[in-house]
Amino acid sequence: MWLVSGYFIAWLSEYSSIHNGFPYGEYHYIYENLQGELQVAGVPFFDSLSYPFLIFAGWTTAEFVLLPLLCKEGQGEVDLPHLTSPYKGGAIIILGAVLTMLLDVIIDPIATMGDKWFLGKIHFYAHPGWYFGIPMTNFAGWFLVPLAVIAFNILTWRLFDSRLTTHESRITFLYPLFYLSIALFNIAVTFWVGEWKLGIASSLILTAITGVSMLASRSAPARQKTGS
Repeated sequence: MWLVSGYFIAWLSEYSSIHNGFPYGEYHYIYENLQGELQVAGVPFFDSLSYPFLIFAGWTTAEFVLLPLLCKEGQGEVDLPHLTSPYKGGAIIILGAVLTMLLDVIIDPIATMGDKWFLGKIHFYAHPGWYFGIPMTNFAGWFLVPLAVIAFNILTWRLFDSRLTTHESRITFLYPLFYLSIALFNIAVTFWVGEWKLGIASSLILTAITGVSMLASRSAPARQKTGS
């Protein structure tokens, strides 16, 4: 369900943007460089397919960071906040969307430089922005779309079972590791093609995300003991 709904919402957002500029701002694919690529109404199939995986990385990393802070003291099992508490669920939805958006801040600038590496030049923005050619509308779209995907799935899950539980051990380091691997790959490509300013900026963003997440994780035991 995550894969299907994520793909559909992503495809719809891309189709809308290349026709009317919402939600990412106006951009266009360079179809002569997409010869042989599977397309769905003018949108490359594999481009939209990447969204569910990127959003999954942001969402699961948000759960990894927030669940220890939100779980009840002394419990071996944790009620999934996104299924049992609108307030806690909202926190995970928003943080998941923010983390996915920040991942795109790292990915999209180097993706527009695809002619410098094996991706190829496949799209361009009609009105380039100040952040290495990326308009701020793109990042706004990359907040709204993950927000929609995560919220849709969480609300749908609640229709089936409002009291699902999970063990803390299932929320493992593999989730942020998946997120980090995506970010580090794109940062490595950025330095490889010689875009040092962008590479440094992306590295600082990832360092900030990692630092804040580690601080939140370290504060979790103290919060649980005090019951705060």
